[in-house]
Amino acid sequence: MLPASVPAASPRAPVAAPPALLRGAVLGLACALCVGLFFRNQIANGFTLLLGDRHDAVIALSIMEHWRNVLAGAAEWSRTAYFHPVPHTLGYNDGYFLFGVAYAAFRAIGADPFLAGELTNMAMRAVGFLGMHAACRGVLGLPFGWSLLGAALFTLSNNLFIRASHAQLFSVGFLPVLATLLHAAGSALLGRRPKALLGWGAAFVLLFAAVLMTGFYMAWYFAFLAAATFLAWLALAGGAQRQALAAAVRAAPLPLAALAALAAVANLPFLRLYLPKAAETGMHPWEMALQHTPTLLDVLHVGEANLLFGWLVVLLNGAFRPDFPAWSERMTGLTPVLLLCFAAATVWLWRGAAGPEPVRRAWLQALALATVATWALTLRVGDATAWWLVWNAVPGAKAARVVARYQLVLAMPVIALAVLALSAWARRLPAAALAGVAALLLLEQANGYAPLFLDRPLESSRLRAVPPPPAECRAFWVSAARTESRFGEAVEDPYNHNTEAMLIASVLRLPTVNGISTFNPPGWPAGLPGREGYEAEVAAWAEKHGLTGLCALDLQRMAWRTPAGA
Repeated sequence: MLPASVPAASPRAPVAAPPALLRGAVLGLACALCVGLFFRNQIANGFTLLLGDRHDAVIALSIMEHWRNVLAGAAEWSRTAYFHPVPHTLGYNDGYFLFGVAYAAFRAIGADPFLAGELTNMAMRAVGFLGMHAACRGVLGLPFGWSLLGAALFTLSNNLFIRASHAQLFSVGFLPVLATLLHAAGSALLGRRPKALLGWGAAFVLLFAAVLMTGFYMAWYFAFLAAATFLAWLALAGGAQRQALAAAVRAAPLPLAALAALAAVANLPFLRLYLPKAAETGMHPWEMALQHTPTLLDVLHVGEANLLFGWLVVLLNGAFRPDFPAWSERMTGLTPVLLLCFAAATVWLWRGAAGPEPVRRAWLQALALATVATWALTLRVGDATAWWLVWNAVPGAKAARVVARYQLVLAMPVIALAVLALSAWARRLPAAALAGVAALLLLEQANGYAPLFLDRPLESSRLRAVPPPPAECRAFWVSAARTESRFGEAVEDPYNHNTEAMLIASVLRLPTVNGISTFNPPGWPAGLPGREGYEAEVAAWAEKHGLTGLCALDLQRMAWRTPAGA
């Protein structure tokens, strides 16, 4: 661990800031380099093997294609092309709204659905890089070079790289942007600048609502961490600081009321969509959340293929949990050198002798305390975890199935505080030592495991092989599913035919009664094509919902069958 204070070396003269144009060029080049490194495997294989698989990844693509249809005026925003004709079916899964906007742009310039989805993932990582750089500069006040390091670490983060099979997790890239906007709004409030408060506050409110409609996990976890940070600040700040905040709030009733009204309006679509579905489904049971709650070992679970510390994961798992699988949803740990730097930064903030000024230090201490405290809440020993209190008491917590994904969010404050401390020690540590630490921080993000299980040429060829539906078809169901599997995906499985039907329905703009999601509607035909009772389930669904013009699609012969008598 780096010490909180080190022997003073000869002070180095401050380096002049490079011109704005040069900084912009360096920023753009660094962003492209980091995004390219994150997607190095796809670039190397010519975008033939992509992140995810033909189950979860195809569900995400079908929802992004849905937003393309919405923007084209060909679909109702809350009703997807699957689970026809149930209303508000978008509410059974994450909304992917911001992803869908980017995806529609890539589709508009000629990308097929699979390539457009991967380009959208790349765009989300670019947003994360630029947002983290802006947060390091604007919120932490870091110099340009240190901000680049923070942005690079956030973009290349090992835990997101090995969890990248779930596209919705890329919405973590919006969180530094939210933090920057929230900080700007808070500064405007304390500075008694009502117009700036309205502007920055409105930008935060609107982006948060959009992120909430994009990926619930990341938006909810951001709000959870932000609330914990504010509570920690109330406990740590001096009376004068709390009085200053109270006075600023009293001085801005109209802007704050306007922002509250805007938040209510902006989040109304989300609430009207998801609250009824949450009541219908009951969200996730406690047993499922407990199963995906991290242990102390998962704090360091960077995956067995991590370049520098995979051996440590193998050693710890072998010693303490030999039956633990090599692949797990709990594989979201942070890298050891980064954790050591964060721990040293936390000590430095509390010693305070050479740290930030008292007002700023209180907020930084609050962020560090909230990071550690909320992290501790997620951890479990055996079947005991304090997360049970959060799950029961905090609205929305029951919708988070994989609690370990909170570590993806915690990468942001951990990286930010670690880099802040390193920058503060820059005058006391030799340049070679700083360069070595920075190199280690970057190198330990490298991982040889990449979840590339989506065969773009194969899936694109299957999508193109579906013939145009007969004119009399108003909706369809899958009568026969594929039997081949390249990466060992189950073919005798509900995902096999349903996910392919979802994407076909979105691309053809022809609804399907099939579909599968985080939650499924009551009476959903759960059988498998070719199995006894499946066609009867489809017929019962059609009768229940009064469907006519229901065609069958054979995904083995790529042929349509029209309704009898049509």
